Amino acid sequence: MKKTIALFDFDKTLTDTDSIILIWRYAIENKKVSKSFYYKKIIVGSAGYLFKSDFKIFKSSICQVINRFSEDDLKDFAKYVYENHMLKDGIEYLNSLSADYKMLVSASPINYLKYFYDYLDFDMIIGTELDENCNVLHENNKSYEKVRIIKEHLAQREIEIDYENSMAFSDSYKDDKPMLSMVKNRFLINSKIRDPQYVNLNWK
Repeated sequence: MKKTIALFDFDKTLTDTDSIILIWRYAIENKKVSKSFYYKKIIVGSAGYLFKSDFKIFKSSICQVINRFSEDDLKDFAKYVYENHMLKDGIEYLNSLSADYKMLVSASPINYLKYFYDYLDFDMIIGTELDENCNVLHENNKSYEKVRIIKEHLAQREIEIDYENSMAFSDSYKDDKPMLSMVKNRFLINSKIRDPQYVNLNWK
């Protein structure tokens, strides 16, 4: 069945800061980790990326902070982000949309993204999957991986994208161009890029 789809990125599209940065700040402020633990994970991850050219090593390293959070802690973190770091214009825009199916598709870990169902009007939230040790399980949910996951998810539900009337939103012209290209109506959020195929929106 053909439906109008609204595709949203998360970090710096609906939030004012990357959420992985926010969870580290939150963890340090709440004494869940030390600053030295943070620097260690950055160094280890950066070394892995530098010498092995594998971004998954870096992503897995910086996601280790999630090991210090219980499920209740992650719920509290989602609430904290919603109350303090969301772009209010973006939330209002999201709530005003009459799309048939709204999807949040992000490279951020699903471990905390899943708790935004309590606050954001999405039919489906997809993030990077982590294993039990908070290492990236399959692939970082970015660029063409987002497209693959979106297509797979919609196919399972027998949904066809109404290209002409569907829309996509992201702050990143470079990283999310493949996802934005899945629909006709493409929006860049708080971006300096100007392209006639995209509409620029400024959200605060």
